[in-house]
Amino acid sequence: MSGKELQGHCLRGSQVTKDFPRNQDALVFKAMGKLVAFIFCFFLADLALSQTIYSRDKLTLLADSLHVEGFYQEALSLRKQAVDEGKQTSKAYQTYLEAKYYHTQSAYFENLSYDYYNPNAAISKNQKTTYLDSALIAAKKAQKTYASVKHPDKKFQYQIQNRIYHQTAYLGNWKEALAEAQWGYEILKDTLSENDKTFVDLIYDIGYIYSQLGDFSKAVENYQHSLNLYRKIVGENHTDIAQAYNNIAVEYRNLGLRQKELQSLLKAKQIWEKLNREEDKNFLYKCYGNLFYWYSYYGDFEKADEYLLKKRKLREDDFSITEFGFLRNKEEVYKDELLENHDLMVYYRQRKDTAKSMVYLSKTLKTLRGKSSLQDFEVKHLIAALKATGELEQTSNVEESISCLDKAIDLADKYQLQYYTNSFPLKLQKLKLLVEVTHDQFAFSELCSQLEPYMHAQNSDGQFQFWLLKAKNARFNNNEKAASKAYDLAFKTLLNAPEKPLDTIEFQDLKPLISFETVQGLLDMAEFHTILFSLHDEGKELDKAKVKLLLASKVYNELYLGNRYNDELYNVNKRLNTQLLECALLTPKDDLFLIRALNAVENGGAKLTWSRFIFNNQRQHLKIPNELLEKEDELKAQLNFYQKKVVNEPEVSEDKLLLWKEKIYQLKEDLSLLQDSIKIKNAAVFQWNAKEFSITEFQKSLLPNQAVLKYVMTEKKVFPILISNKTLKISKPLDAALLNVQLKSVLEILKHREPNYSEPLANLSHLLLDGTALNSFEKITIVPDGALYYLPFETLYLDKKMPDISYTSSLVLFQAQGYSNFSSRQVQIGAFATSPETSRLFHAHEELVSILAEFQGEAFYNATRQQFLNKANDFNVLHLAMHSEINGNSPEFSSLIFDGEDRKLFISELYNENLKASMVVLSACDTGNGFYENGEGVISISRAFTFAGVPSTVMSLWKVDDETTQIIMKAFYKHLKKGETKDLALKNAKLDYLESTKDPLLKHPYYWSGFVVAGNTQALVANHHYWWFLIVLPLVSLILFRKKLLQFFKK
Repeated sequence: MSGKELQGHCLRGSQVTKDFPRNQDALVFKAMGKLVAFIFCFFLADLALSQTIYSRDKLTLLADSLHVEGFYQEALSLRKQAVDEGKQTSKAYQTYLEAKYYHTQSAYFENLSYDYYNPNAAISKNQKTTYLDSALIAAKKAQKTYASVKHPDKKFQYQIQNRIYHQTAYLGNWKEALAEAQWGYEILKDTLSENDKTFVDLIYDIGYIYSQLGDFSKAVENYQHSLNLYRKIVGENHTDIAQAYNNIAVEYRNLGLRQKELQSLLKAKQIWEKLNREEDKNFLYKCYGNLFYWYSYYGDFEKADEYLLKKRKLREDDFSITEFGFLRNKEEVYKDELLENHDLMVYYRQRKDTAKSMVYLSKTLKTLRGKSSLQDFEVKHLIAALKATGELEQTSNVEESISCLDKAIDLADKYQLQYYTNSFPLKLQKLKLLVEVTHDQFAFSELCSQLEPYMHAQNSDGQFQFWLLKAKNARFNNNEKAASKAYDLAFKTLLNAPEKPLDTIEFQDLKPLISFETVQGLLDMAEFHTILFSLHDEGKELDKAKVKLLLASKVYNELYLGNRYNDELYNVNKRLNTQLLECALLTPKDDLFLIRALNAVENGGAKLTWSRFIFNNQRQHLKIPNELLEKEDELKAQLNFYQKKVVNEPEVSEDKLLLWKEKIYQLKEDLSLLQDSIKIKNAAVFQWNAKEFSITEFQKSLLPNQAVLKYVMTEKKVFPILISNKTLKISKPLDAALLNVQLKSVLEILKHREPNYSEPLANLSHLLLDGTALNSFEKITIVPDGALYYLPFETLYLDKKMPDISYTSSLVLFQAQGYSNFSSRQVQIGAFATSPETSRLFHAHEELVSILAEFQGEAFYNATRQQFLNKANDFNVLHLAMHSEINGNSPEFSSLIFDGEDRKLFISELYNENLKASMVVLSACDTGNGFYENGEGVISISRAFTFAGVPSTVMSLWKVDDETTQIIMKAFYKHLKKGETKDLALKNAKLDYLESTKDPLLKHPYYWSGFVVAGNTQALVANHHYWWFLIVLPLVSLILFRKKLLQFFKK
């Protein structure tokens, strides 16, 4: 029970005007003035039409118009007069007048009931129910009276029916309301076309009623139908469309369709924010709540915080307590508090903060426990709270956990007929507890026998989870046959065509159950099939595992939004990668599966760095309008301002901090929308980036002497994967724990210059490189994972046979960086240096002089932050010789240190830049170092420059020595000048240093191995050897021609 059923909206097709503030004198006079003016205009119009057939009954015509405008009391008076004066008319017309009277009387009483939500009237709940009862009695009198007419006016007949199903629903009788609404459909279906909004409103309302009854599939069906029709009538940007999107999102959640849920919520939000109308704020408030809930589920807590803040801002708005608001009386405030407690309980549970989750859970339980009678929303919140208690207590107090779940089940069963509560999800949760914690087989079997007869009535997600739990229990009991049968049934619930042969099933054959639960379920199945294969050597079991693993990877890729990784994504992806690669190792001759598995691993990896690089790199070739660029610069400047405020003023008041965070969230969203508009307008440029990664296409881009060594680190294993233009090979997995121990020891030795380094490095080299068949390759690109990001692999080769080594964080990024060719023959270097008095870099000046002796450019000594930002795009190579600062608590506020007052250039600022340089050399300490974030890699200054669109970076992995840095950098640029590739130039610079250094202590890897190159390694200048080819080629051609000429004459 999610508690989110309350986040939908009211029925729509109501014709009653909600004239709430009738008790205020000023508004009464205003309404009277409007009424007088209306009557005057009506009689003027009527004089012009006095000869029409309607002149017989002016009173009814006027009453009809007053009814439509919401003047029910005045209309009722005219209706009574019309009935009295119509006694001389036909029997049919007298019946019509009487039905009209009851219809208006029904609307009158219903309108009075709305004062329950009127802040200025505030009638009691009992009074509200009394008014609705009176309204329904009157509506049914109208229905019964008009039923005797042989040829009724279908529209009027439906108007009566409309009031009946609305009032029945408002009284909580949803089953009866559905029957009445369906009868209304029968009346209208042959009267109005589907393009009539009245008819579409009815379809929407039927969807809402199905939702209240718990038939979520029918709700979606009707919402989607109404949505398609609304678009034709009112267009896309209309509040009716937004309401349909928001409501259908709630049903998608109930059905387990989490991706569709998000898509619909974002569409609703976009429409309401664009309309920006006061009367839509109550809807937007609910939409923000739904988005907060979704991002909490997904694990993107920054985004969840953003919507929580937006929601709270609307709550504090004065609008919230007005007639169109959502906190108009004590009940609405009470409902909102319950919902807020529920959402925060879920949010903190997802964040693994049990203590805070229990705080909000306790508030709900304290409020609701012990109440003698419960309203529908109270029942749902109490059920959700008991279920949550059961989940939180299952590891510490299993008896209490079962007790809470039983109470929740009893409550749902008790109120099933009254409030349509469903105990099935709660019983599933109890089954899970019995399987995973207590292993009580008797209780499990008994509960299963209760559930199985009702399985056909459950949605696909519920059925899927049930059969998964049955399979898990069978596995616990070592019952392979029962587990296999249950997994087969679970898999069939995912398929559109359950009888389709396994080897023909593709992703499009699955129902759209895009969720973490679906991925984990498919992985459970694949794990089971793999175990059966290992036990019995049955090839068909491995085939089943392969199909389900590839489907799991597709579902995962659909769920992953392409933004920053989070723990939930990372943990699921880690498990997925482990099973894919282990399965590939079990069938080394199945080249096709190996290709598909490696594609799945790469396509499921983090995409944030890649997507930011692509955008900022490719946009350099676009002609973007100046007004867009100016707007973008303005947004970036404001965003940087508020981000720096947050980090520089930690002691600020809570209110001010929330204000700044709100600004940051809004500016990020505005910047994202603006940049999305650039992508849309230049779809041809960005479209190719949307295609999936292909390992075979990647192989074609590699040189014959080039290899990529990718490491995939999982919880227990590390998989080395060798990729060349002719080879794909997964080597024997390494023990992750052993590797981490050796790696930690080596990194300590390197960073602290410990003397006995040869043996530990040799051992690590043996562990990492043996069996990878790298010896035949001259150029190697490392794709590290985990702590391997901190290791310079050059240290594993302590001789001149060292290959040209470079690095990248992913294959897809490396491929994109490789397309970024150096566009200018003329190298222009912008060299920036600082040397603060507190921590002098004595060799920085000399370093810049030596670089500019090799290439053209400009040096900026004592460079300021603003000077760098203003001048950076004047150069195609950037060199920065300065200190950096790592922020362990907030990695994105790590910085380069310039001169001047505003001297810190934060990573977060660089994220928002787009730089034109083809290479940046970060001749500063720790520029490749930083906080490792699961899935994303190291949050470093180097990574920030990649974000900014720079395809090649040279960075340092630790605090490097100033003098050694100057020597290596001088040699690096000398080799670049010769036309060497960047990886070769850096290797040769290191070898030059080792050869020229006589002091054995200074040959320690600490001094020379800390700098590494990442990304594109192409040469900055053309290799001068091509001049020799221009000279030799004509001579060779002449010799060959002469030889052929002699052979010709010999003939």
